[in-house]
Amino acid sequence: MRKHNKHLDFEINLIPCIDLLSVCICFLLLTAVWLHIGSMNVKQAVGGQSQAETPKKPLLWVYMGQGGQLTLNVQQSSLIPSALANLKLAGLEGQTNMAEMVKVLTQLTTKDPDLKTALIQPQAQSSYEEIITLMDEFKKLGLTDLGVAPL
Repeated sequence: MRKHNKHLDFEINLIPCIDLLSVCICFLLLTAVWLHIGSMNVKQAVGGQSQAETPKKPLLWVYMGQGGQLTLNVQQSSLIPSALANLKLAGLEGQTNMAEMVKVLTQLTTKDPDLKTALIQPQAQSSYEEIITLMDEFKKLGLTDLGVAPL
């Protein structure tokens, strides 16, 4: 019987294994971040339940027009008179007249303190800055449930 002298000194190239593991870690981190960003809380959505279960809360629709014109329409409120329920506010130099809007909204919220929902319906020409400014003013005045209606 002959003994074979095997060569026991050999090298293992670990660089491909480390590269593969680093790519797997990158995919893991990216999917974890993507799943976190992709989640959305839909419990506050309007109309998630049947009509019989939905309590009738006052709702403010804000239609954005040309030159900063706003049309305010309050629905499902018996406390707000019809003169305040449908208002058109003219724009000021092509922009929304924020002072007049704040004045009208304070009147609406004092007449009906349950008014917490506002839906904005912009036009295709409306800028994002105007929409965000309106939403900020609504938040300051106590309208917490805000939404933007599709075009």
